[in-house]
Amino acid sequence: MFALLTKLAELLAQFGTGFLTLRRTAKDTDVAAAMLRCAVAMQDLCVRGDRLLALVEEMLDGSTPPGPAQEFADMVDHQAREIGSLRAALTDCQALMATVDATIYVQLATFLDAKSGLMTRWGQQAALSRFSTTTLFFLPAETLNRVIAIGGAQATQDGLTGDRTDYLLAIAEGTRAARSHEVRDLSRAVAARHVSVVRDEVVTAKADLIHAGDLCGQLLAALQEAVGPEAMARLRRELVSKPSHR
Repeated sequence: MFALLTKLAELLAQFGTGFLTLRRTAKDTDVAAAMLRCAVAMQDLCVRGDRLLALVEEMLDGSTPPGPAQEFADMVDHQAREIGSLRAALTDCQALMATVDATIYVQLATFLDAKSGLMTRWGQQAALSRFSTTTLFFLPAETLNRVIAIGGAQATQDGLTGDRTDYLLAIAEGTRAARSHEVRDLSRAVAARHVSVVRDEVVTAKADLIHAGDLCGQLLAALQEAVGPEAMARLRRELVSKPSHR
């Protein structure tokens, strides 16, 4: 999950830089409003991700269930819902984003595809097993880079609408590789003597989270510079005042 968030944050930060460079006044505020919602949602995902890693460390330290384990399970469910909400938000604002960068449909295709996009696939994995390392860490950065490259090569301006065989094979192979060495139940990692393996994954995940958070900050800074601090403050107030649909 953490490498996935970082890859998505990289793409959105890149878009933010393009928005700042190529902005056009007619739709600046509309695009900024849509992207602000997505950036804040990304930050929320990072905050919950940090808490998930803290709970893993508590379980690895031998904390007695059901305390950390129950909170962990609930938070994975929450994270899955919010990743689904972010996917929907990004899908809804693609047309606006395309007014700044016409290639955005291709760039986001591997993340947003409703049937086999990476965000959908992570949600399916989370539904299968809350406590496995495959759910928590999903696919490593090297695998994600390969999957995204293959998916991007097969995507069109309409998304992943054509032959996606190579893309699906890449996801399947990456998932099988992750499951071949997964810890199936993080709440029992101490008993199964998997502590050192999981701790190494946690270190990598923490670095991914820091990078994703920094990229979200870059995106927000680019949005503010593009539309100005007063407009950005107004957009933030509007975002806070909107009723929650969670």
